[in-house]
Amino acid sequence: MHKYFVIAFFLLTFIGLFYLLKEDATKPAVKYFPLDENVTFHKAETDLNVLPKNHEIEWAIESTSSETAYLRQDISLLYENGKFKGVQSKWRQHLNHLELNERFYQPKNSLLQAISFHHGEIHYPDDQIYSIQKMTSNQLYFVMENGKIHAFRESSNPFERAWEKKLNRMTDERLTNHWNELIDHFDIDIEGYDSFPLTDLVKYENKNLPGRNEKETMKVIGQLWEGLYKNYIILLADENNVHASHYVPLILVAKNNDHLLVFFELNNKKQKLIQKLPSS
Repeated sequence: MHKYFVIAFFLLTFIGLFYLLKEDATKPAVKYFPLDENVTFHKAETDLNVLPKNHEIEWAIESTSSETAYLRQDISLLYENGKFKGVQSKWRQHLNHLELNERFYQPKNSLLQAISFHHGEIHYPDDQIYSIQKMTSNQLYFVMENGKIHAFRESSNPFERAWEKKLNRMTDERLTNHWNELIDHFDIDIEGYDSFPLTDLVKYENKNLPGRNEKETMKVIGQLWEGLYKNYIILLADENNVHASHYVPLILVAKNNDHLLVFFELNNKKQKLIQKLPSS
């Protein structure tokens, strides 16, 4: 009897472990692997468009890879005047095309900024796994005056230039004050870092990080999004946090090229992520 009990115990333990591992393997995740030189994104874009009839904004993300991927994921973050507005994320297997779309009523004058990360895993025989990745972004100045909607991405006349300056200044002041609090809290010597908001990370899609070549830059960015997804984005996707009030995270890259930091505050908890950078 004891013998059968032991066998049953180990059998149940094995089955439980199998399903646990299976569940972990199918959970959404962003994982950096060496970049695939043979697979690319044919299309990747982030759009912010006004639907004037109902004062709505359409926030749309779309991407298409040149080959079917074992795993495809698109993630997009949206901020309004520097404050978190929303997150979209979709995770699918064995396809090459993804679309995400969300509409929301916009009641006030705002600078809307969206940044997206398009990612895929390409699996080959003998357990060879590679990544594809791309960042896109968009921004929209939304102004209502005398019942009329004015929406533009770049100012082209005195009215738009005045509102661009006003909304930029309001956003910059709000973020600078918040980031200074985080810098003071973590006692960081800001002189040792190059800093920029997460929404500006997209500029390194077409240029290298200081002291890095293109391959190293793409690796740092891929690993950064891996950490952001695990420690920031996945929290925002949780129903308890999706409306949590917070501001654009701040990225600080050490001038000695040793590491980078990400600061943000969520649910009144100040967070600091550290990413060691590979040797040049």
